[in-house]
Amino acid sequence: MELELRHLRVLCRVSDTGSVSRAAAALGVSQPSLTAQLHRIEQTIGGPLFERGPYGVLPTPLGRHVLGRARAMLADMDDLLGSSRRYTDAPRTLRLGSLRTVMFGAWLARLEDLLPEREFSTQVDVSCATLTDLLAADILDVAMIGRCDDDHAPPCPPGVREQTMVHPEPVALALPLNHPLADRTDITLTDLADDVWICPPAGKEDGDLASLRDACERLGFTPQFRYYNLDGTEIEQLIAAGRGISLCAPTVRDIPGSVIRPLVGQPISWRRVLRYRPENINQAELDLIHRAFIDTYRTTIAENAELRPWWPEHPDSHPTVIEP
Repeated sequence: MELELRHLRVLCRVSDTGSVSRAAAALGVSQPSLTAQLHRIEQTIGGPLFERGPYGVLPTPLGRHVLGRARAMLADMDDLLGSSRRYTDAPRTLRLGSLRTVMFGAWLARLEDLLPEREFSTQVDVSCATLTDLLAADILDVAMIGRCDDDHAPPCPPGVREQTMVHPEPVALALPLNHPLADRTDITLTDLADDVWICPPAGKEDGDLASLRDACERLGFTPQFRYYNLDGTEIEQLIAAGRGISLCAPTVRDIPGSVIRPLVGQPISWRRVLRYRPENINQAELDLIHRAFIDTYRTTIAENAELRPWWPEHPDSHPTVIEP
């Protein structure tokens, strides 16, 4: 087998996610298929590139060498493609990135209606840091991310700008049905001092983990974190099994075996933003993307409000949507 650029992207994605299953989900292939492909790549290179660690897969010394060269080659190719587009007038595909969310399909459908002259390629990921890196490498034109409202969030790199769509976005709690506080709607972080928290899917990369820890320590306790490097489905299964609790967005769907409850006082706040490369997308298109997102967001919030009768009693649990 001859190595191709797509094989190098596979290696980088496995390394970035720390998990073959999460890399497979991001690449839109099955885990067995990606595992088989990874074995073929390792046979071609001549040795194992990853080994299992306590929190996922880690590159071997050979893997670190290959990844370093692979990232440089991919960056050069992306720069070539990006710079070449500036010399053509033909309509090009709009490369859209997004956090993994139940809203994505409806948002994309609205965008295709609003921008019929554009074709879309999409990249969905659990990590804001990964999406930001793809923007910085000119692999994406625009991406919707959620970022902590503190210094732990990944900053905008040079050449990438940011436009806020929702701020503040409150956080809620996902608790097992049998949790002692499952029937209450006045839960504070202090009430959860003895609970086990499930780490967010990209908590270390995006700052979510550090933000939650800081908020708890300001209240006098250090949260217990367990179960790292899980995707959304795995987190939902653990909550339903009573193994831990997790923060969640107000747009989260109902999780079987769990309840969604407000967090009183909102000690942690988020913002939803569009990060984009200004040379690849004009302001009119950006505003349409912004508009399509907040319309979808409002619809999702309204649908969720019907499922959560406590919502009207907690005005601080309602997000503030910013018009384009």
